[in-house]
Amino acid sequence: MRKIIGLSLITLSAFAYKPDYQQIFLPTPAKVETKKQEFAKDIRFILDEKATMLDENQKQIGTIYEGTMVKLIETKGDLAKVSISGEVVGDKLAFNKNAEFIYLESKNAKPEMSFWVKSSSLTTDKDAAFEGVEVFYYDSCTSCHAAHAPSEHAIDEWDAYLGAMQMNAKITDEQKDRILRYMQAHSSNGAFK
Repeated sequence: MRKIIGLSLITLSAFAYKPDYQQIFLPTPAKVETKKQEFAKDIRFILDEKATMLDENQKQIGTIYEGTMVKLIETKGDLAKVSISGEVVGDKLAFNKNAEFIYLESKNAKPEMSFWVKSSSLTTDKDAAFEGVEVFYYDSCTSCHAAHAPSEHAIDEWDAYLGAMQMNAKITDEQKDRILRYMQAHSSNGAFK
């Protein structure tokens, strides 16, 4: 009888013991702190896929692309004067001299430029500025394979990768260029690495 009572007590204590489920079956992952990139208060990002650049007389002088970081100088009505600097390659202003991650296209491209854009074309949120193209990228590129993170490759590698996949993804040259700007901006050595 003592053996039965002893075994019963051991059995009861085994059922009464409640192990920490998360530690046994689901190890708690290490906390990953995501640090959001912070920018100065006067920094804005182009929100529209393409925004029209205007001179002082409100005449169109070029096109600036989504995600491009600009410095806000002033606002007047529904317009905002912004400035930007970069490397001039032909009629383009880009992140580097190899014309990777193109900011804008203008016949009067200079290393430092000031111009007007619609205030509604600007945002303080970098992620919001790239949201449209990011969704388009993942929609276009995940129908056949897992999407690659932009940081998997360097800025100068993305053009070849996208060029090789363009026909499979059934995207136009303009759509490819849009995705390319996104990938290059967030590449391992891009503007927003």
